[in-house]
Amino acid sequence: MPHANEIFWPELHPGSMPPHFNDYPQLLLAEGDSWFAWAWMGVDVSPSILTELEFDRRTATLCYAYSGHTSGEMAAMAMSAGFMQELSARRFSAVLLSGGGNDLFDALRDGHILKPAAGADPGDPASYIDTAELDALKDYVTRNYEQILSWRLLPTSLNRTTPVLLHTYDYPMPRPAPAKVFGKPKVGPWLLPALQAVAAPAALHFDIIREIASDMLDCIRAFHDPAAGIVVVETGDTLTPSSPAATGDDADWVNEIHPNAAGYAKLAAKFKPQLAALGVS
Repeated sequence: MPHANEIFWPELHPGSMPPHFNDYPQLLLAEGDSWFAWAWMGVDVSPSILTELEFDRRTATLCYAYSGHTSGEMAAMAMSAGFMQELSARRFSAVLLSGGGNDLFDALRDGHILKPAAGADPGDPASYIDTAELDALKDYVTRNYEQILSWRLLPTSLNRTTPVLLHTYDYPMPRPAPAKVFGKPKVGPWLLPALQAVAAPAALHFDIIREIASDMLDCIRAFHDPAAGIVVVETGDTLTPSSPAATGDDADWVNEIHPNAAGYAKLAAKFKPQLAALGVS
C-alpha cells in the first residue's frame, strides 16, 4: 500500500515536529518556492509536488520552501539557515530543490525581459524578448544555485554524496487568473500585465512566455550531472495549458502560474521514477 509523503515544516510549525525521525526508512530535505510550499500566507496546506508524492516506504520530508521564494532568497544564508543546518545535522535520502521561477516572474513584473517589438517583426515572439536581460537573469540564477549546491559539499555536511533533484517547471498560459486567498484575488496575475505593457499580440502570449521560460530554464538544466549526484527532472510539457480566457481553475492550473492538485500529481509522477532510480521508493 503506498504511503503518503509526510511533510514537516520546521519553521512554520515547529510544534508539529516529531521527537525524532528514526522511525522513517526515508528522510527527504526540501527547499524552494510555491511548487513545494505551504499555501500563500500560510493559511492552509495547498497541493504541491511534495504533497502528491507517494512512496512504498514511510517517508518524511523536512520542508523549508516558501511561496514566493526566489533563488536569490534561497541562496541567502539569513533566509536558508535552517536548510543549511539540516545538511550538516542529518543524513537524508535525497534533497529536493525548486527555484528560479519567481526570479523570472519578478523580472517580468518589474519590466525586464520583455520589450516592445519596435522595428522588429511583430509576428515573431522573439521580437518581444530582451536577450541581454534574459542572459543576465540566467547568470544570476546560476550563481544562486551554485551557492546552494556548495553547501552540500562543505566539510561539515553529512550529505556530500546525497543526491539532489532539481526541476524545470512547466509553461504557464498568460491569463487574468490571480492567486486567491479565502476566495478573493490576492496576488497576480504575473505574466499577462507584462505582456500587455509591451503591446504583445494576445495570439503570441503563450509562445512568448514559452520561449522565455525554455531559454531561462536551460540554466537549471545545465546542472544535470548524475555522476555528481545532481539530477534535473524535466517537467516541461507535462501539464495541459489553461484557456487564455480562463479566470480561475482550468485544465491543470489553479491560477496563472500554479498547477492544481491534478497538475501537481502529473509533475510528481515525473519525480517518482527519478527518485526510485536513486533508491528512494
